[in-house]
Amino acid sequence: MTAHKVTFIPSGRGKAQCAPDPNYPKGKVVNPYPEGVSCKVDLPYPAPECGYFYIDCDECGRKVMVTAAGRTDDPLTVFIPCAEAATCKKGGSQ
Repeated sequence: MTAHKVTFIPSGRGKAQCAPDPNYPKGKVVNPYPEGVSCKVDLPYPAPECGYFYIDCDECGRKVMVTAAGRTDDPLTVFIPCAEAATCKKGGSQ
């Protein structure tokens, strides 16, 4: 059982209009706070179209959104900083 719910929310734009970033031909890892306690969340890849992944942590209550465009440079994985880092059961980056 996972502690994270991942929901894709379409933006209404449909498919991406721009070319993907050639620096990320196999997706991106999003890690905004590499020094802190965080959880690794794998995302469906690629996204079905332009939109957002809404990620809700059942353990600490952190809620985040990550944009995607349905291209090869979409995020593959996101590290979610723990809202309760001092008492997090994970004890470090997972």
